[in-house]
Amino acid sequence: MDPIFSFLDASRGTLTFLRRDEEELRRVMPDAGDVLPAPQRIFLAEEAATPLLGFPILTDNRSGRLRQSLETYVDQETRVQTGMFRTGAVETKDRDQAWKAYRNLLVEATENTTRSSFGRRYLSIFWLYHSVAVARLFKEVPVRARRFDLETGREHGEAIKYQVFDRFLDRVLGATYDTVQRVAKETEEDQIELFPGVLAKMRDNLLILTEDHISPDLSELSPYLRGYLRIDPADFRRRVRLLQEWHRAVLKSDPDLRVFAAHLTKQEVGDDPDELLRRPGYLGLLADRRGYDSSRLLDTQGVQVWESLLVKLKEFELLLALRRLVIPVRVEEGRYMCRAPNPRGGGYLSRAVELSESTRPFEFLSPWVVDPLVKRFGLIYDIADFSAIVSMLKYSGRRDEDQSYRSIFKFQRRVNQIAKQHLLKLEKYLGDGALYSGRHPRRLMSTAIHLQRFYRQALRERFPFDRGMRIALNYGQYRLLPIEEGVADSERRYEFFGHGIIELSRLVTGKASHGIEDVKRMLLSLGYSADDVERFFRPLLERRLDLVDDSEKSREFPAYLSQNGTLINEGIVATERFISHIDPEGSSAPYRLGVAGPRRYVALILDEDTGRLVVGLRRLGAANLKGIESATIYEVVDGTEWDFDVLPRLQSPNLNAALETIGKSEELIRRSAAQASIEPKETV
Repeated sequence: MDPIFSFLDASRGTLTFLRRDEEELRRVMPDAGDVLPAPQRIFLAEEAATPLLGFPILTDNRSGRLRQSLETYVDQETRVQTGMFRTGAVETKDRDQAWKAYRNLLVEATENTTRSSFGRRYLSIFWLYHSVAVARLFKEVPVRARRFDLETGREHGEAIKYQVFDRFLDRVLGATYDTVQRVAKETEEDQIELFPGVLAKMRDNLLILTEDHISPDLSELSPYLRGYLRIDPADFRRRVRLLQEWHRAVLKSDPDLRVFAAHLTKQEVGDDPDELLRRPGYLGLLADRRGYDSSRLLDTQGVQVWESLLVKLKEFELLLALRRLVIPVRVEEGRYMCRAPNPRGGGYLSRAVELSESTRPFEFLSPWVVDPLVKRFGLIYDIADFSAIVSMLKYSGRRDEDQSYRSIFKFQRRVNQIAKQHLLKLEKYLGDGALYSGRHPRRLMSTAIHLQRFYRQALRERFPFDRGMRIALNYGQYRLLPIEEGVADSERRYEFFGHGIIELSRLVTGKASHGIEDVKRMLLSLGYSADDVERFFRPLLERRLDLVDDSEKSREFPAYLSQNGTLINEGIVATERFISHIDPEGSSAPYRLGVAGPRRYVALILDEDTGRLVVGLRRLGAANLKGIESATIYEVVDGTEWDFDVLPRLQSPNLNAALETIGKSEELIRRSAAQASIEPKETV
């Protein structure tokens, strides 16, 4: 089945008139890919579980006001139309005020969704959601009419329903066209592309806005048949029932008809011969056969009504299946909650489920509709001196240059494979690195260790970019910028920007807020002589405030802070917010003491499918990062050389306490060593 129709498999409820066949679906809605919004995956709090598929809509007081204002308007319009049938003249002041209140909220929602959509069909999603309330209200209009005037409601209730609906639809389309046209002029976009395709389908097929369910016997369509098509619904349903009985009997007795039906369906006639009657054009051919009694079965007009109705019923079921994927979400104690859809169909389970905190439900009466601010765990890697090495290789000959590009291509492919194995998402390539995001900090930390191991292996295979690889991990806020949109949720493309990516880039470059080299370049550009600049900075350089620590040179992947708080990252570092999410509250995970030279680490295990992965964590301190506030940074090291089970156990209630204990212990050792003017000794 085409991906655009894959939502039919997830939709709750059965299909009566529509076949789950791609040819049928394409015939019913050939422009589905240009009209229908694609449902998105909705992750549960336990993200290991299978995600829901649908449209999460936040139901709060503001969305309740929209439904209430709609109900008030429909109620007042029904009162006016009932009075028109009875006396021909009624007071419309209350109706006009009710429409104005509803229109203001409708225009606000339309404007918000149009401005925030960026090609993501938010306005169509809004009408999928809003049409639920619209259909339920218009289904009840005949009952409301009888409440206002019993005799008039009984006689004209169905006609009143469609009088009210015509007034409603005309006003809604006018308000929507005006709003879309205004926004299109301001944003210099195409008005036709901004208008919601789903609303256009609902305009042409009024069943989707006036009914919420239609049974095989068409019993719910009595108001439509009598009030809109002006035919007797009881007689029409009786003729359809007799047609079905006659058709079953003829199929059994006429082999030629069975052959014709098999040729039409490209398969043997199954257990449901009524399905043949729901195929376009079949009844018209059947009505021309000898033995067809139009006086008892559907006559010529009835056949035309049936064929036309079939198209509307199939389109109704297709849009209804999509509308059933609207999932109301509410906030309870700061958590997103919803009723779990019944996997066997038929609505929802009685239990409520908690959604992932990363859920971004639609809020149509808020300016952004979907908050572009998201919280993600991020990983970024950067190959040191990449540009300098590329420039150098240009002078080594075409062969060496081509080989270097082949090697980086192969390297980045393998990095992406490692990230995919840990369920990370590639957000963007950065030339000499890449940014990945994920929902679980342990997966990102495990990925960082494996990337470092792969880089070590690549160096052994003569990887030309051998100046080092820096990796940074954080948990930060990102804003999503929509770039383009495909029919499937997985094909939609966004770009990350904002504080989170700035922080990660600073963590891999190690730039301080006032780097000496930056200030030197600024002074030289202002006309100061090179001798004066060097003379001015010589005292700082002699104190080695920005130079590499000699004690770190022996390490393969060092990460530390210089004396003035500048981050020197040639390994893996993580922010405090990232580390705080490694172990949940109340975790009883064992922590051990790992030692590497004078450095002490909290050793812990990252469970993987391939076996245990031991890592070490230690607090480096507060780093001065360019352009952002000071941040507490932690070093992450590969603990593959440690035998975790024999390491000394740390008696700490949680990871933060263990890191604090190790940090204080390491600081005391450094101070004692400085006072004694000796190098810190290895201590367990």
